[in-house]
Amino acid sequence: MRYQYALTNRLGNRASNQDRCVIRHGEERALLVVADGMGGHARGDLAAQTTVDTLSRLFREQDGPIPNPRDFLDRALARAHEQVVRVGQAQQPPIEPRTTCVACLVQGRSAWWAHVGDSRLYLLRDGQLLLRTRDHAYVEELLQRGEISETEARHHPMRNSVSQCLGGSSSLPEASFGQIDELHRDDCLLLCSDGLWAALPENLLLTLYDKPDLNRALEKLAEDAEHASYPRSDNISAVALRWLEHKAVRPEPVPARAQAEPRDPLDAAIDEIQRAIAEYGGELEPGRK
Repeated sequence: MRYQYALTNRLGNRASNQDRCVIRHGEERALLVVADGMGGHARGDLAAQTTVDTLSRLFREQDGPIPNPRDFLDRALARAHEQVVRVGQAQQPPIEPRTTCVACLVQGRSAWWAHVGDSRLYLLRDGQLLLRTRDHAYVEELLQRGEISETEARHHPMRNSVSQCLGGSSSLPEASFGQIDELHRDDCLLLCSDGLWAALPENLLLTLYDKPDLNRALEKLAEDAEHASYPRSDNISAVALRWLEHKAVRPEPVPARAQAEPRDPLDAAIDEIQRAIAEYGGELEPGRK
């Protein structure tokens, strides 16, 4: 598998960063995850960090190719939901943190994805938007019925309301799934929080396809989204992967800016969250679903 990848995470005009994003690599496979902690509930950052940690750990535990990618994503989201609920209950006093999530597993020539809430996946091909996930949200239903336009959706008073999420209630959310059997050369997968997609018209996302420097192109999109929604810009997170070809070689090295972020307040927040997870004994128990 040969591909390029990049990620970005911005605070926006918010007091705290409740988004988390990650890309993990394995033998002939890669996992991309974006989690957007829900700010209307306590500790969305805790929910998002728990989610990316859980999915990353499950991915690392796999030995070789994952035999059933859709089942893996289904189980991984269920486990993440369970962990978010548990870490919330362990706080003093107990809380109900929540997060949206979109995850994509690229393996061989194919890609599988799953999402809960309004964090999205886009697939760009030949300079066009081939597909995107459909939000679990009332505004998305209005959009799909043709009752509102894309522009109206971005400014709708219920645009931040979602019907599914990880965490909160102990009941499992209903995730949505998709896949593409064969990626084409230069196909671009984009996973992002609503801080990116809600601020920009979809045609601007196509700039990822044309730019040779994927990291710079993704940073420019995030910067444009931040400026477009100023002074109320949300946290902005995105992970992108450009498919090059299927060969038994390592992925192309990530540009230095995406390889290791400098120490900043987000790093300190992540350290604090991981200490909280460790304190409640949140390691995954073997044998559980």
